[in-house]
Order: sequence, then structure tokens, then C-alpha cells
Amino acid sequence: MTITTYEEWLSQVDTDTENVSKDKEELYRFVKEGYETFDGVKKADLTWRMGRAAFKVAAAAELSNNKDRARKFLDEAEEWMRKSVSLDDKCSEAHFWLATVGGKICDHLGTKERINKAKEIQHHLEEAIKINPNEYITYYTYGRWCFEVAGLSWMERKIASVVFGAPPEATFQDALDKFIKVNELKPQWKANLIWMAKCAVKVKDYKTAIKYADEAAAAESTDEEDILFEPDLKEILAKYASYRS
Repeated sequence: MTITTYEEWLSQVDTDTENVSKDKEELYRFVKEGYETFDGVKKADLTWRMGRAAFKVAAAAELSNNKDRARKFLDEAEEWMRKSVSLDDKCSEAHFWLATVGGKICDHLGTKERINKAKEIQHHLEEAIKINPNEYITYYTYGRWCFEVAGLSWMERKIASVVFGAPPEATFQDALDKFIKVNELKPQWKANLIWMAKCAVKVKDYKTAIKYADEAAAAESTDEEDILFEPDLKEILAKYASYRS
């Protein structure tokens, strides 16, 4: 490792993470090396970055349709985030990333486990917003949470009522409100605009949906989220083109 100070290393890690073309395996190795060099066992801000690196490897595996590898690194990422929260429960990033990883893990779970995890995810999102109310990515993840909860089937809600007393509650309008907040904090983010369009479709506001979709199509792809939801964007552009003003 050529970087000599902890502050320089943190800056480099965050820069590399924002670089969509950066090899995720290489990023993971670089963060792991820093974890060992700078005594990460005692540092919440290093531990959640270790989890974020594992999450990025999982995201890359998902894009290549390697589900087993994606789950392996998601489980590792969750372990890192839990360690970070235990080191500092006032670390908004640790709460945010624990919620984010949990949301992805839900894709691999059965109904009862997924509903149970939804409540934990909401708790960590609310903690992150309480600590840092101006972080766009937390509202984005909360919007995703609301969208998933709003889409629970009648059977899933019945299971939740029997097992947990009551299902988590959210509407597609709740989700859209969160994504609109994201757009205020980070305008013209492609992935967020796609989710705004998806929410508008769900509330049957098709004119607004195609408006958001057109904005998303014009926006540049800058991260994995943008690439991951391109198929959804193409579907909305094709299906609701007739609703353009």
C-alpha cells in the first residue's frame, strides 16, 4: 500500500467506490488491505466501508447473474455492517448500509423471513435519517422499501398479520414522495428517475410516468443502479409512449 495516512486512504476508497468502471474485486482487496493496516476492528467508519466493498462485489455478481456469489458477499456485507453499528450506533452510514444490504438479502428470502426483515430495515433507515436528514441515498433506499412493502400481496399481508401481529405499512405514493425528496437532493439521478416513473405507473399517473422515464433516458449512467434498472426504463418507455404531452 503506497498511501501512508488513514485520511488519504479513506479519501481514495471513497473516490474508487464512486468510479463505476473500477473493478469491484480490486476495490474489495484494497479496502481489506486498509482494514488490516489501519486496525479496522476498532473503527466503525472503516468497518462499514469494508461492508460496502463486499456489497459492491455482490452487486457485480448479480449483474453477471451469479446468484450464489451475490448472496455470499451480501451475507458478508451484512456482518460488516452489524459490526459497524455495534462499534458506533450513531454512525448514519452504518445504519444506512445495514438497511441497504438487508433489502438486497430480501430478494433471496422466503415470505416470512422477508417480512420480518422489512421491519428491521425500516428501523435502520429511520435511524440513518435521524442522524443525517440530508443524505439522498437514504431516502432512495427508503423509497425502495416503501415500494416493496406497498406491493405485498394479500397472502403476504395475511401471513404478516398472523406471524407478526401487523404487516409493515407503506403506499406507492409514500415511495414516490421519498424518490421526489431524492431528486431534490440529487437532481437527475437516472436510477431514481426510473423509480419515480415506476411509482407513477403504480398510482396510474401515466403522463407523469413517461415524463420521468424520458428524463431518465436522457440522464447519464454513472453507477450499477443505473445499469440494473435499464430494462424497467425500456419497458416504461415502450408501454406508455402514447401518454407524452
